Amino acid sequence: MTENDNTARAAWATLTHDSLNSAETGEHALTRTQFVFLNVALLLGNILVLFNTGAFASISLHATGGLGVSPSHAGWMQSYYFVSLALALPVSSSLSAAVGEVRLYLAAMAGMALASLLCAATSDLSWFLTGRALQGFFGGLTIPLSQTLLMREYPESTKSFAVSLWSIAALSPFTLGPAAGGWIADQWGWRWLFYLNIPLPLLSSALVWALLFDRYSTGRRTRFDKTGFLLLAVLLFCLQTVLNQGQDADWFNSPGLIATALTGAAMLGYFIVWELAERSPLLDLRLFGQRNFAIGSLLLSLGFMIMYGLLSVLLVRLQTVAGYTSFLAGSVLLPLVFLAKPIASVMHRIVHRFDARLLVCINMLLFALFCGWTSRYDFFGRGGWFTQPLWTQILEGFCLGGLFVPLTTLFLSGLAPKRQTQAVELGGLLRVMGGSVASPLFGVFWERRTAFHQSRLIESFSLYDGWSAHTIDRLHDAGLHGTLATARLAALAGQHAAILGLNDTFRLSAWLFVGLAGLVWFAAPAGPKPAASPKEDRRLEALEDLVEEP
Repeated sequence: MTENDNTARAAWATLTHDSLNSAETGEHALTRTQFVFLNVALLLGNILVLFNTGAFASISLHATGGLGVSPSHAGWMQSYYFVSLALALPVSSSLSAAVGEVRLYLAAMAGMALASLLCAATSDLSWFLTGRALQGFFGGLTIPLSQTLLMREYPESTKSFAVSLWSIAALSPFTLGPAAGGWIADQWGWRWLFYLNIPLPLLSSALVWALLFDRYSTGRRTRFDKTGFLLLAVLLFCLQTVLNQGQDADWFNSPGLIATALTGAAMLGYFIVWELAERSPLLDLRLFGQRNFAIGSLLLSLGFMIMYGLLSVLLVRLQTVAGYTSFLAGSVLLPLVFLAKPIASVMHRIVHRFDARLLVCINMLLFALFCGWTSRYDFFGRGGWFTQPLWTQILEGFCLGGLFVPLTTLFLSGLAPKRQTQAVELGGLLRVMGGSVASPLFGVFWERRTAFHQSRLIESFSLYDGWSAHTIDRLHDAGLHGTLATARLAALAGQHAAILGLNDTFRLSAWLFVGLAGLVWFAAPAGPKPAASPKEDRRLEALEDLVEEP
């Protein structure tokens, strides 16, 4: 690693070697009251960034309706947020080295507030997508910064508590976020999710400015891989555009999508060649030469993609097909909170006692069990939710809590501490990209399976069949005749086909998790190993939290 590259990653200083114990607190320590306010400010900023990923998932249909576009655009609004957040992760360290950690945090929070104002005020889809992309980018810049600034103010004896406190928000996008976002949309209107994102980031930045502005260096000369960043940005947005618009534009029967896909492919090749030749690359692609990193990061990205894809498909379909409110749809995921964070804490304590491959394999098989179990329920039998599927959601919370720690341990194994920081940057980007492609991919699969089942249901309907004749008689008794009866039958067939399509989606996911459980054994053994020192243990836990956060 070059001198410039070391400087560029100064924002990650709390995570490398023994610097987790060092603090640049300046001449005067914060008072107890100031320390409390700093915790509130930095945790608030971290929660806001992550809350926007889960909360919006349950209100995306409100947004499409408010903007006057079809429900298929709901995935666009979430995926461009993820793409921009992914772009910000490897950039944060270089920008913070150039302008200073505190200044970058203040600018990013202000940018997030302005982007939220744009989303709340506009009625145009293009401007709304621009606002969501800016929200993701500015929010992604703050994720490592909030941890760095918080850790520096904690004394040595309580740094472990600081890491745990900062990671509280990590699972909010999957647990509390959807229900809270749905409640806001149902009670106040969907734009209030963005109105609230205006004063709260400004409050966070104001407190950080008042408490920390004169306490740290204002910037250092550093080298930034501008070409690599531009290539990566074009590549990711081309890929996401093809996935978002493919179903509506009939995929490669569209000349525009063909041109976009070719542009993305060209940018991918150019990006790989450029990064391998660059002295201070934006992303260290040579890490893929390490077998455990290649397999571990692939498992992390695919595992998160499947999990988030199921979540997004379920939340949207419960509202469009079953008529659930946003709050009720989000509340379906609340049982995840019972075990998600406790299991993550336990997993961190025991991961060094086992081969990480074994823990990953067990977790993937449990995910497969959850998907297979869930696929047997009638999602749209409203009396079923919160009773029958309760245990499957608790099982998913168990799996979610055990997902990130062993996978992070696996792909960091065999790497020197300095390269582990670069591995977290690259692994975090791949995980977020898995989330960005999840919604369109799983949405396409669900739509195609639904269309298949609907055609089979219609083909099997015959007036000479006893059940079909009975159904027609019941419709006639209800006062539905002719075209009204036909329309009602079509609606029933469509709803039942949607149930079967969703079941197929969960069954496919179950087999994919089984495949991932087998793939992990191609990695080299990663443990068991002696317990790490408290300093090393804190550093690894902080790295795990950064992988888990976006």
